[in-house]
Amino acid sequence: MGLTSRERVLMALNHEETDRVPIDLGSSRSTGINANAYNQLKKHLGITTDTVCFDVKQDLAYADFDLLKRLGSDVVILPRLVPSVGIPIDRMKPGQLPCGGGDCLLAEDFNPVDIGGGTLGIFDKAGHLLAKRPKDGLYFDECYNPLQDVESEEEIDRLLTLPSISDEECEWLRARAKDIYENTDFCISGATSTSLFEKGWKDWGMQTFMENLYCEPELIEYYLDKMTDAYIVMMEKYLDAVGEYVQVVQNNDDFGSQRGMLLSPDLYREFFKPRHAKINEAIRRKKKDIHISMHCCGSIRPIIGDIIESGYDILNPVQKEAADMDPYEIKREFGKNVTIWGGACSTQTTLTYGTVDEIVEECKEMIKCYAPGGGFVFALIHNVQAGISPEKIMAVFDTAQKYGRPEFYRA
Repeated sequence: MGLTSRERVLMALNHEETDRVPIDLGSSRSTGINANAYNQLKKHLGITTDTVCFDVKQDLAYADFDLLKRLGSDVVILPRLVPSVGIPIDRMKPGQLPCGGGDCLLAEDFNPVDIGGGTLGIFDKAGHLLAKRPKDGLYFDECYNPLQDVESEEEIDRLLTLPSISDEECEWLRARAKDIYENTDFCISGATSTSLFEKGWKDWGMQTFMENLYCEPELIEYYLDKMTDAYIVMMEKYLDAVGEYVQVVQNNDDFGSQRGMLLSPDLYREFFKPRHAKINEAIRRKKKDIHISMHCCGSIRPIIGDIIESGYDILNPVQKEAADMDPYEIKREFGKNVTIWGGACSTQTTLTYGTVDEIVEECKEMIKCYAPGGGFVFALIHNVQAGISPEKIMAVFDTAQKYGRPEFYRA
């Protein structure tokens, strides 16, 4: 008998070569597929199941298991009950995707309001505008910064909503994870979405947060310590609920831009690295063999070693177009200590603007770069965007299935 998908992924995460590289589409909100493109892909493949748009902020589809098997994908997402902008996804209703993307199922509580000129807004129960999508747009941009004018610890205590997980969500997650674990052989990746840097500039606003790192460091440290402690409690409760079923948990903190880091490596090491390490230590006290992923886009070469030291054993992705992110150098320098998850093909350039032949060649080249010695999960550099043809998407995953084998990448 061959390897199961779960076995294949776990071997790769333990830096062992497998029968073929493990493949991922949709196991996180940064390796997913736009629901508009997903509808076109399903039509191309003759799949008639409903499209579930589980993340309205990014217009992401929850991938059908039969479609994933056709693509050779080995991993599935365990989404949070509220994956984005305050909207739970346990109850769905028929709806329409933006920009003529077709039919889908949307969360019952997704009821955006026209706030002028065709722009749609999502409000919380207190009336705060959380996110807005322009007319003819695909995505909602978050726009609520509750701490933007905060100047004291007391105001943080009063205004900050700390990350948490309810008993209701734990029950929902456990039932869903148990079903996937017992009835499929997929590896399960938990979209826990812990975040300190990104959450900071969402809570404070990017400019205010970055200024306060320099001008009000004690206030930011107070905020980050509260967030860290809350994440530890949340993750312990999360793993009590689903730890026996989930093999990977996810963190998301984008420290990089296209040309360099968004903050200095020293500032990262002072404010974020020790708190990430504290969260990861707590996670592994709860489940020793869990794998912890860091999603971090952009040019982050100066801190990859620090990311590994703070307890992450998966880096998603390697964005090769960003400055100083040469795939071969990163594999050579860090590949023995971290699994590279994503980097097989650029969604920024090749997938969008290249030909099918160019896509195939890039995927083959990146397999040859990353696959030797294990520690690689084949995935695109980020989400498949709307307008990407089914032929291009199939070229990516057919190439992975055909050429992701030792006889190819070691030839």
